[in-house]
Amino acid sequence: MADKITGLANPEQGTSRRDFMAKVAVAAVTAGTTIPRLASAQAAAKPPADPAGVISNDAVMAGKDAALKMHSERPLTASATAEFLVDEVTPTNRVFVRNNLFTTEFSEANHVVEIKGLVDKPLKLTVADIKRMFKNTSTVAMIECAGAGRTAFNPVPRGTPWPATGGMSCPKWNGVRLGDVLKAAGIRSDGAHVSFTGADFGALPTIPKVARSVPLWKALEEHSMIVYGMNDGPLPVVHGAPIRVMIPGWAGSASVKWVAGIEVLNAPLKGPYMDSSYRMPRHPVAPGSKMPEDAVSTEGWPIKSMITNPAPNASFKIGKPVLVAGHAWVAEADIERVELSFDEGRSWQNAQLNAKAAKYAWQTFSYAYTPRGPGYMTVLARATDSKGNTQPIVTPWNPLGYYWNGIHRVGFSVES
Repeated sequence: MADKITGLANPEQGTSRRDFMAKVAVAAVTAGTTIPRLASAQAAAKPPADPAGVISNDAVMAGKDAALKMHSERPLTASATAEFLVDEVTPTNRVFVRNNLFTTEFSEANHVVEIKGLVDKPLKLTVADIKRMFKNTSTVAMIECAGAGRTAFNPVPRGTPWPATGGMSCPKWNGVRLGDVLKAAGIRSDGAHVSFTGADFGALPTIPKVARSVPLWKALEEHSMIVYGMNDGPLPVVHGAPIRVMIPGWAGSASVKWVAGIEVLNAPLKGPYMDSSYRMPRHPVAPGSKMPEDAVSTEGWPIKSMITNPAPNASFKIGKPVLVAGHAWVAEADIERVELSFDEGRSWQNAQLNAKAAKYAWQTFSYAYTPRGPGYMTVLARATDSKGNTQPIVTPWNPLGYYWNGIHRVGFSVES
């Protein structure tokens, strides 16, 4: 069914280039076009050339680690699963990829960010202006696609088929505080939300720009940033170079890439990326249901954890310690504890929480487990935050497959 954003497909649905062109051909026939059917079929079989200013998927993925697996071509999505995310700070070449539109390349010298709306002093800033006028800062922080873990839902909702532990990363971000830039523009007393609009574009001129807004308090939170670097190096094009927004802990769609417009509003932004996509039911709904009318926009990630070691189906020896390790995270709280179970949830042991890199970084945990007998075993992990929220066994189903945070389970073998 057509979507308000693209007119062709849900932007959260992974679509190959061939599938995309097939849909264009079908749409043309439905509209009564005079193009011969044979020509339409040939056009559908031959993908179009990327427009000027677009970085090809092949070029993007050539710079990524082999652990990243592509899930869809248009939009481009790719991620590594838990056993490849052992680092406290995710290496740049393993940071997951999630585009809504094309991977677009802009000149740093010519790119301008406009700050407008309910401000006393509207600004137009180049990247050089931002680097010169505001104090440089950095933070290690989580970013995760709202649909991460979608394939763990039953039934699986339509959209990018993220694996249960794919679609999240925790790199170091380099840039300036978003709040410093907003304060320089002079936020008016009636300002309540801040919207971000990207300069990237899609295959059709009718596709709207990616635009999301967050409450003013979140925009002013000291870890919210305008970013121009990653892991103390340049920001890769696929991750929003020359400049992007980073709203840590919240659904990745809030951290708009290739940002060109920042606007202070008196209410949440209205638009397809706020009102059609990235929405959640207020209350649990039956699996397979449609999105309720009173749905709300996605915001902070709920409590979640994953096991990075052992890798699935690894083998160990009886009596030899097995390192169980992983990460836990939550948006607007702290990790209180992480528990592990080696008997399918009948009993739980507390893991050790290691020192945390920053407020919105994931919390690394570890535990030394010594198997006493042979056979196939499992380990489960569940985290609890400082507000008393504990991961559910299975995440309640929702129509767009967002915010999966069910308990992660890994199996391994013990040999004599």
